[in-house]
Amino acid sequence: MTRHFIMRHGETVYNQTRRLQSNTIHTPLTRLGCDQATRMGQALLEQLGPRPTVHVHVSDTGRALQTLALIGEAIGSDWFAAQQTPDLREIDMGSWCLRSYDAVEAEHGPIRLPDHLLRPAPDGEDYPAIAARLARWLAGPGAAPGDHVVVMHGISSRVLRGMMAGYPVHGDLGVPIAPSLVQGSIAMIEAGAETVVYGSTQGTEHA
Repeated sequence: MTRHFIMRHGETVYNQTRRLQSNTIHTPLTRLGCDQATRMGQALLEQLGPRPTVHVHVSDTGRALQTLALIGEAIGSDWFAAQQTPDLREIDMGSWCLRSYDAVEAEHGPIRLPDHLLRPAPDGEDYPAIAARLARWLAGPGAAPGDHVVVMHGISSRVLRGMMAGYPVHGDLGVPIAPSLVQGSIAMIEAGAETVVYGSTQGTEHA
């Protein structure tokens, strides 16, 4: 049996102030974000039990690592045993990173697409590029048998879930995209089917 528990990081100070985050600058969790991470850990504990034997994977961004630290505390896992990888990072928004949504849209027009997605930046990453690095991860560390705990981001997790659970290819973006989940949610993929085990499908565009 192989199961993947895919989680969004908790709310950050950039989410709170509606700014586009970078993958290279640490954007710390808010008090709410810390609470979300702790509750995800408690929900995961109910699924897996204490000190589970699992593969732990995490985006190498500060916000994902901070979220994992709180999840790991709840389930009793070794934070240092986690496999950190840039393949699980969020969409790279190029020179728009660290700026407010409103400031970018004032110069470049709407960047928020329907269903809580983002328009790629001209010098950033498009959705097929996200899918390519996630496919590399799925063929490598993500392919091991057993349970996997995966801590990552809003948009990239939707692409990963879309690929793993067979969601339709987005007509404009060219890759499968799963429904948006709120921060602090857990989606489980098993045998190509997805179940939301914690949280809801009323997400935001914040990455």
